[in-house]
Amino acid sequence: MTNKSIAQWRKISLTKSTLAISVALATMGTSALSSAADADQDQEKLFKEGLYQREQGNLFTSLEALQTVLSNQPQLSRVRLELAVAYYRTMNFEESKRQAQLVLDDPKTPENVRLSVLTFLAQVKKDEEAFTAKRHAWEPSVSIGLMHDTNINVGPSSDVLAGGLILDPSSRPIKDDAVVLSAGVTHRYQSPTPVKIGEKAARFVWQSQANYYRKGYLSRDEFNLDVVTLATGPGWFVPNYWRAAVTGQLDYIRYGDTELANFYSLTPSVTWEIQNGEITWDALFQKRDFSRTVDVGRDSDYAATGVTLGKVFNGGKLALQGGVHVFQEDANQSRFSNDGTEIFIGANMLAWTNGSVYARASQRDVKYDGVEPLFTVKRDETEQRYEIGFNHDIKTGVLERWKLGGSFTHTENSSNVSIYDYKRDVTAINLSRTF
Repeated sequence: MTNKSIAQWRKISLTKSTLAISVALATMGTSALSSAADADQDQEKLFKEGLYQREQGNLFTSLEALQTVLSNQPQLSRVRLELAVAYYRTMNFEESKRQAQLVLDDPKTPENVRLSVLTFLAQVKKDEEAFTAKRHAWEPSVSIGLMHDTNINVGPSSDVLAGGLILDPSSRPIKDDAVVLSAGVTHRYQSPTPVKIGEKAARFVWQSQANYYRKGYLSRDEFNLDVVTLATGPGWFVPNYWRAAVTGQLDYIRYGDTELANFYSLTPSVTWEIQNGEITWDALFQKRDFSRTVDVGRDSDYAATGVTLGKVFNGGKLALQGGVHVFQEDANQSRFSNDGTEIFIGANMLAWTNGSVYARASQRDVKYDGVEPLFTVKRDETEQRYEIGFNHDIKTGVLERWKLGGSFTHTENSSNVSIYDYKRDVTAINLSRTF
């Protein structure tokens, strides 16, 4: 899920809070442990087990162990502060603050420890406000740009319409310029309390989106493309561990002045965070209903799944990503049924202040089940795509808070059916902003 609340939470660092608590614990020394050991060796073992389980990410087992120690010896401020940290990591800010406040209220707490606990409390409150400030959030966005396309005749790219349009022997490359507009709004709801999933404390979110995309050619409006998208679905995330989402989506597509298709999609995904990166599994289940007479027999059920690996280097200044997907489409007519694989690799690098450059290469191999009319062979083709581009965040002036972007994309489709053998170059520049 691309979700701003998730991104915001992942930016909330435990460093300051953990540092503050560590100072407090170090200041208190080992007196609490000694007391626990003198009273009952089992209590000391349970205390250490609680710390170990917390560091292993088993937060609720840690909570249970530390709570048990406190129930037997409620005077142990050292254990209570460790419990406050455990609650903080489960995103139970209220209970974390309550436990820390009990230490502050204890007249036996040393003054230097009070200062460290106050620092911890201030950071917890700041993180809580940042996370829960907007239970409901609306984010409008807009993008406008110009595009030059050297082969508009092949229709929408495979990102929009896998397999492209049905071509005929008279198809020839046509160049044109276009104005590209995108406008939409996203609504995000996030639950105020965490959800227990196994040993992890997860946050629940629900995100919905409505978006309109238009590519309007300046000379050949019969190739215009309009896409209206409605999407909604739940998500869950555990900071520093994983996030998951299931999104339902409807795409209404018009080509020229005619309705082309309606796509109905379900997209589950799970992302696991690893050291300096993440691994994502995703899938797409899509029902494609076509409207034009020429597309009779093309209605289909499409499924795809794959894995993506991303890593960051040099303190986040360089990011690399690569992945592989497999797909299968079962259409009413066998000439439209197909299966294949797609692999890609990409890179993004901070190149200047507020600016970055990126590059991406992909290859899509497709084999069709049925014979192509007139050619008496089954389509077998490979699409290779290479893209380079840049983004720059504008920080001052009239266009402050807007983003300037540009890209060049070269596509080559090699097919054993000559009419589907083509090259295409698209150059684009745009301004975008999220409000």
